[in-house]
Amino acid sequence: MVSSSTIENELTAYRSFLAFAGNGFPVSALTSDHVIRYERWLRDRGVGLNTSACYMRSLRAVTNRLGLNGRGLFQEVRTTKDKTEKKAVNVRTIQKIMNAKVPDGSFLARARDAFIFSIMAMGMPFVDLAHLKKSDVKDGSIVYNRRKTGRRVAVRIEPCMQEIIGRYHDPASPYLFPLLTETKPAKAEAEYRRLIGRYNRALKRLCKVSGVKNRVTSYTARHTWASQAYKTGMVLALISKALGHASPVTTQNYLKDIDDEGLFRANRVLIGKIFR
Repeated sequence: MVSSSTIENELTAYRSFLAFAGNGFPVSALTSDHVIRYERWLRDRGVGLNTSACYMRSLRAVTNRLGLNGRGLFQEVRTTKDKTEKKAVNVRTIQKIMNAKVPDGSFLARARDAFIFSIMAMGMPFVDLAHLKKSDVKDGSIVYNRRKTGRRVAVRIEPCMQEIIGRYHDPASPYLFPLLTETKPAKAEAEYRRLIGRYNRALKRLCKVSGVKNRVTSYTARHTWASQAYKTGMVLALISKALGHASPVTTQNYLKDIDDEGLFRANRVLIGKIFR
């Protein structure tokens, strides 16, 4: 029996492929050339090696269940994890990106601020940041459910974060950051799939502008926050709670005992060390 998480992964991969090939493309028409070009398309949009490999494995599983030659179709692309791929960057790199000289009001400026905000907001995934609503702000905190896992995450809004939020306040938009214009779920999701490619291309451009040699994508902010939090001595249970990860059963009770205030204090200390 196929698990719900496996089905969701396969649907995510298929939606991504349709963004490349066009809606209505039949899986039965898939060729190895399509697969190779799709992998190149993902790479051009800043998608990481491991994420791309995950999409390929999911699509291969779909083709196998349909009785197609999945092994042959995907033999020319990467389907395994690359353990050497490093996603986190150091404090100096963060500061270079933060200080990148780009035109005010440009998408590059928005991408820069979204990346910095993601780190400040305890590694908030870009997909969650883009979908944040003003209604998610409660008593000086952002409280939201991760789109990937559904787990609740609370983030105290520090003054440096409020400055970024205020910069993009739009009375006409329900979103905290008006990166999306659509409000209906299906249309907003389609718009987001276009937005993430543009965002990753902007991050690549920001690296060039600021003299950063590292490869930076939408995932980098999340991994960077976790890496820096660990280096400062933040306990793993706090990091897990902040990232909204599902935790092993043996630590579930412990995680429930960690209140948001303790996490807010820990993140305030971390922000002070990174953005001093």
